[in-house]
Amino acid sequence: MELADGECVDAVALNVDDAVLGQRLTLTFRNICYRRKDRNGGRPKDIIKGVSGRFEPGRLVAVLGPSGAGKSSLLSILSGLRQTGFIGTIEVNGYMLDRRRYRQQCVYIQQDFNLIDHLTVLETMNYAAELKMPNRSEMVRKKKVNDVLHILGLDNAMRTAVKKLSGGEKKRLSIGIEMVSNPPIILLDEPTSGLDSVAAMELISYVKTVAAEGRTVVCVIHQPSSSLFQLFDDLYLLAGGVCIYSGPLDGMVGMFAEAGHQCPKFYNRADFALEVASKPLRELEQLVHRYGKLDAIDRKQTRQENNIKDESEPLDEDIDVATEANRQRRGRYQVSQWRQFYVLLRRSLRVTSRDFFFAQLRVIAHILVGFLLGAVFYQAGQDGALVMVNGACLFFFQLFIFFGNAMPCVITFPLETKVFVRERLNNWYSLEAYYLSKIVADLPLQLICPSVFLAIAYYLTGQPLEWERFGKLALVLLLLGIFAQTVGLLSGAAFDIQMATFFVPCFSIPSLLFSGFFVKPYEMNEYLGYVAYTSFFRYSLQGSLQAIYGEGRGAFPCSKDICYYNKPGKFLKFMDTREDGYWENVYVLAGFIVAFQAILYVVLRFRLKIYQ
Repeated sequence: MELADGECVDAVALNVDDAVLGQRLTLTFRNICYRRKDRNGGRPKDIIKGVSGRFEPGRLVAVLGPSGAGKSSLLSILSGLRQTGFIGTIEVNGYMLDRRRYRQQCVYIQQDFNLIDHLTVLETMNYAAELKMPNRSEMVRKKKVNDVLHILGLDNAMRTAVKKLSGGEKKRLSIGIEMVSNPPIILLDEPTSGLDSVAAMELISYVKTVAAEGRTVVCVIHQPSSSLFQLFDDLYLLAGGVCIYSGPLDGMVGMFAEAGHQCPKFYNRADFALEVASKPLRELEQLVHRYGKLDAIDRKQTRQENNIKDESEPLDEDIDVATEANRQRRGRYQVSQWRQFYVLLRRSLRVTSRDFFFAQLRVIAHILVGFLLGAVFYQAGQDGALVMVNGACLFFFQLFIFFGNAMPCVITFPLETKVFVRERLNNWYSLEAYYLSKIVADLPLQLICPSVFLAIAYYLTGQPLEWERFGKLALVLLLLGIFAQTVGLLSGAAFDIQMATFFVPCFSIPSLLFSGFFVKPYEMNEYLGYVAYTSFFRYSLQGSLQAIYGEGRGAFPCSKDICYYNKPGKFLKFMDTREDGYWENVYVLAGFIVAFQAILYVVLRFRLKIYQ
């Protein structure tokens, strides 16, 4: 089936009845086709070619197939996560659902599942419950959390930090945090990858328990052992983007035998299924023809089986009004955006307080470097003979504040971004709530670090003991620190760790070059002189110089016979800095912060788009 680039026919139509919600849900999909663009500009590739199927509640389904068969792509489409490049229909209990509401009923747990390392298992579950359980008392949430942890066998690990969990425990926790909202449909992409046979068996056993409670659970599985494979109730087998078997696991061998594919005795059925699926499609025509359509599944029959009222029957008016009111109240997310912001802020503050590299070590570094610069430039600010040395001291203030606040974010934020993308795509919270909570949660460190550093370095380097000058210099460094952290967050959100650590120095070097410390704008080529106005270091350095030397400061005492720059105005002129332009520089720095915060918001939104 041919698809135009970017073409998408809504696989989930509008209007979802609350009669459907909270029940045992049968997931049916018909004629799903998916084409993926070639990143190198080549011909698009058909990944899924008109597959249909039906997954029922209470049964654990294995999606099996060789590499490139379209397993993960199919699950991404069925989850409602992928919204472009495919056609087909998805139904729940015979009705086509609104994608927004469908995403509330279906959770998709991807193969690479990232968790926040600095939280304990219980804290991770509690925050998930607060975000995913609307209008529930704390006692109800605690009971739900404890029940889920008991089902998944994590009772004894509740107080354990996530970073200390085993691979199997992390996989079970990744399922648990999505189960707190009691989702009727759970889709897992290769949950056993990276686990040993014992851990994989334990995990699938727990997943089977979850399915037995009446949920529709589907797992993409990769080369399972015979004992692991027999835990599944149903099998959905893909080969080259088409379905060659869909039904009870026990019926697979007999069906393949009818098609001329004999399974040797005492042979792993999973290996046999993969061997058959790896054959050329021309040898599987009988199976493709049998399972390529869903003619046997009737929409009306599905509704009747799940006790759903037919669309043609009129609904009671009171029920309809209540349904619409409930839909308007709940919207896309389970809790209000204010509640999302509050929970995310608490979580971010707790994580920050435990992050040694991002928080404690960062504060320690500001203290140590404050003493180091104080020792190197000791009392340089009180001697007219050391004015140039003190200028270098103020320049190093800028350097440390920028890199000391940008680089920790570059290292820590990429992992946090992955957690954000996963939670946001599973409808935990809005981008706006996360973005605002991140800004507010970072404020304490952004205030503490520059303040502690400057309090030490300012006194030791002999700057004027005037509160106004100290406050103005502190304001400039605070704004520079906020801007630096924004740049670090931006690079961490846009790139992986390796690229982000390369981006920040490359981004800052031109700004350093045009800051006016090394070469003054009037000493450059006429056209290059205008580039200096794009340097954020230029404005922070000028603001710092104006805070220390501006506003009518008198002449310096001189320890030598001749001090060329014993008058502040003379030094400011040499540095191409006005005496009275302090607030202009502050406003420009604030403008840089606003602009880059806006870019950060756009980048985060773009990251969400590329995963859909």
